[in-house]
Amino acid sequence: MAHFHDRALTRPTSFNFAVDVVDYWAAQSPPLQAMCWLSQDGRSQRALSYAHFQRQGHRIAVLLQRLGVEAGEKLLVILPRVPAWWELAVACLRSGVVLCPATTLLVGKDIEFRCQASQASVFVGDAASVQKFLKIRDNCPQVRTVIQVGGDASEGLVELGAALDTVPRDALFSGLKPDVRSPALIYFTSGTTGHPKMVQHNHISYPLAHTITGKHWLRLSPGKLYWNLSEQGWAKAAWSFFGAWNCGASLFVHDDRRPFSPTRLLDILHEHPITTLCAPPTAYRQLVLSESQDHFRKNPPHALSHCAGAGEPLNGEVIRLWKRMSGLQICDGYGQTETILICGNFEGAEVRPGSMGRPSPGVPLHVIDSNGDECPAGVEGDMGVLVKSEERDEAGFFGLFDGYLAPDGKLDKRIRSFVRPGHVAPKSWYLTGDRAIRDKDGYFWFVGRADDVINSSGYRIGPFEVESTLKQHPAVVESAVVASPDSSRGEVVKAFIVLTDEYAKKDVDGLVSELQNFCKENAAPYKYPRKIQFVDATFLPKTISGKIKRNELKRLEWKSGASKL
Repeated sequence: MAHFHDRALTRPTSFNFAVDVVDYWAAQSPPLQAMCWLSQDGRSQRALSYAHFQRQGHRIAVLLQRLGVEAGEKLLVILPRVPAWWELAVACLRSGVVLCPATTLLVGKDIEFRCQASQASVFVGDAASVQKFLKIRDNCPQVRTVIQVGGDASEGLVELGAALDTVPRDALFSGLKPDVRSPALIYFTSGTTGHPKMVQHNHISYPLAHTITGKHWLRLSPGKLYWNLSEQGWAKAAWSFFGAWNCGASLFVHDDRRPFSPTRLLDILHEHPITTLCAPPTAYRQLVLSESQDHFRKNPPHALSHCAGAGEPLNGEVIRLWKRMSGLQICDGYGQTETILICGNFEGAEVRPGSMGRPSPGVPLHVIDSNGDECPAGVEGDMGVLVKSEERDEAGFFGLFDGYLAPDGKLDKRIRSFVRPGHVAPKSWYLTGDRAIRDKDGYFWFVGRADDVINSSGYRIGPFEVESTLKQHPAVVESAVVASPDSSRGEVVKAFIVLTDEYAKKDVDGLVSELQNFCKENAAPYKYPRKIQFVDATFLPKTISGKIKRNELKRLEWKSGASKL
């Protein structure tokens, strides 16, 4: 029987990533490498085959079964870039346990919210994240099992290594294969009017559909070594995981927990046979600085042949500088936590610096107006994926999420339908929330977001979360948080803050640092406002119902801030 890798990507009736991808590549001869892992200090390196992840995936699935974890239950995992993350992921996909990744940057309150919202019954982390969890465990009674990876686990916890010692190396999970429509993954994203939303994917919407991402955008195949800089708590890491392994390529993973360093990145590219790099624009912006260019000339990449960028719009000048410096074109791409790559620059097509490229193969992406009709070339509109019309239905493209999962189990698919005069059936669209222009040749050009989410260095940050944290400080009466232009990060968090009378009399400079440190301690550090402006209450524009008009503040900020870049 022909394997799915040899056929056009179509919606299957049966598919499991662990069985149909990991086991498939594990059976190849000679054995294929799935991962090249590099320790924090760079002194230890491991080459791990697909057979390794096949074996460990079976063993961990058996262990979870022994611990009473059943298909459909949620497992929240907060781990750095260690092989155990991928071993757990394969085990969950094989057994039907729903994997809920989260970033190591979260503080206890963030973890508590995610555990409660997802109703996770299992928490998995390293020693650091487990300690964060234990401080709020009493508020998460639904978590029955806590698994620690490495370190000395305290009483009542399961240490993964020791627990696996009780599971035979040749153990096989014999449970039922999950249905393709059942939930497989939940990622958390940020909104503008509430807490982070849960993005649910089934067993094909990410695990299989990212074949498009890996094959066409990243141009991966057996023998390629792919390095993605994203940390495991973000959906971009899943893009790499599924995109690379669907294509039989190998992941390069550096367990780096330090702030980004362009010279360290260049050293790794020089020392290791990495063929493919995907980095956020904030990294490329630092790589083209003069000091980085000098380092590049002294330590050129060993095997790099393809570069990709995603996470935020990539400046055309950076693309030109990197091409002049390396001889390689950065192929920008666009997608979301809710989707696979839906637009990008692909092999054989002209790259137009500053453009997101054209729709991915098989993706019905369009720019539409407020009536649900396609905009003419050159006219700004909403980016939308067509999921249903008289001519086609959602059975074609399946790289979309199931919907936003509410704590009560209900799904909001965010599909908008437009009834057109004279037509029997409405047109239904998934609207990305971003606006763009399509040129006459079909290239998409990013305009901006239709919502208020801040995208700083690839991190999506909801203003509500930052405002809620600031409000906990006794100095703050109210605040409004918006994106502010930044030459290095694209945009950063800025807070307009109204102070209490008492604090308004204090040292302003000292208060800025105090509020920033307060946010770092009470929310994930990447969310803190890098810019703060103290204002009178009358400065904040509001609706008749009292809601702050963030869009007006953002327009003012970008009008004044862009001229300073």
